[in-house]
Amino acid sequence: MEANSQNGIFINGKGQIIEMLKFMNADERSTLLKNIQLRNPALAKELYAESITFDTVYALDDVDLTHLIQFVKAPIFGVALKRSPKEFQKTLLSLAPRAYAEEAYSYLMKELGSTENRDVERAKKRVSDTIAALNNRGRITL
Repeated sequence: MEANSQNGIFINGKGQIIEMLKFMNADERSTLLKNIQLRNPALAKELYAESITFDTVYALDDVDLTHLIQFVKAPIFGVALKRSPKEFQKTLLSLAPRAYAEEAYSYLMKELGSTENRDVERAKKRVSDTIAALNNRGRITL
């Protein structure tokens, strides 16, 4: 955090950039991160990892989705898909092996009760963390 001693204002520049990256399209995000990488490669990598959300999954192609399926357990993906568009649910489940798809679908349709919001957010976070890890290892490309 930077402090502006004259006005008593605190600015969290890194946090603001992360929030901006979440709302940018792929080209804008890429341009900004390339500019940051020229000056501070470690910061650019950290910002990129922090900017990945569950919505990043919608931009993955079929090959990358297939890789992702290998690293996320079916119950986790099933819960994470609860608020996803039906078309995407169908696409993802059709790419998965049959047993995986059936298990994920059972969790997708399962009522979770009062903890559903919390459980869905946790599952989505697990998926986005996995996307970031696979991207860092070069297993998928964003």
